[in-house]
Amino acid sequence: MKKVVRKLSKEFDLNIEETELIVSTLLRRPRFELYLNANIDQKLDTLLRLKLTQLKNGVPIEYITKHVQFFKYNLQISPGVFIPRLETEYFVELIVKLIDYRPQRICEIGTGSGAISIALAELFPEAEIIATDICPLALKNAQMNISLLNLTERIKLIRADLFSSFSSSIFDLIVCNPPYIPTERINFLPKSVRDFEPRRAIDGGFGGTEFIKRIIDRAHEYLIKQKGSIALEIDEDEATKIETCLKDRYTQYFFLKDLFGRIRYLFIGNFHTNGE
Repeated sequence: MKKVVRKLSKEFDLNIEETELIVSTLLRRPRFELYLNANIDQKLDTLLRLKLTQLKNGVPIEYITKHVQFFKYNLQISPGVFIPRLETEYFVELIVKLIDYRPQRICEIGTGSGAISIALAELFPEAEIIATDICPLALKNAQMNISLLNLTERIKLIRADLFSSFSSSIFDLIVCNPPYIPTERINFLPKSVRDFEPRRAIDGGFGGTEFIKRIIDRAHEYLIKQKGSIALEIDEDEATKIETCLKDRYTQYFFLKDLFGRIRYLFIGNFHTNGE
């Protein structure tokens, strides 16, 4: 098998780690076990070549393996559902670190695979979580992950566009990783994102702020008064435009950088900046 992995890696111009990941996923065994068995039949060889061809053509490796790692969770991810990233893990860490209270009722807008809600369910074990998405495929994917992790009693899924299914003043924390890439920049994104990830999950409209502005304009109506908070991922290039919108509605807010030094997160309400 070692020779097979090296041959496929060279043939498809992929590094050994990527090749090992796909092979180990298809064989459903840890990477270190790949080299304990030298046998590979024609059917498996054909399947491996198909998957490696997809990767070489730009298909995200998560869509090929149908799995994505988010914190300790090995989540299932369906092609067409937004792939959670390292920046969002850090986003969740910051929410827990900076919030000034223990939220009891959380809303995640645009849950996708359910990654954020799943992580928050463990970090805030006393909280009820409502996760929404407008996409049936995303909701199906999220439900699969939530069920596999036995969180169906903690996380409720609703198909909704923003706050369309809610009455006022019911949440004490609203979280969202919204689409924030300006439409005019979509064609300049990497092929793996531009051609394969769902357009609805990344396209933030003209200037990249259409979805974010809708949240800022309406979210305060659904927060428990004097206690509610909002946490959003944003794009650094839009921070100034977003702040202009914020000043009309909120007095407490701040921006923070991600692990790569770019402004990525917006915290509104009862968060503190100690230690940051």
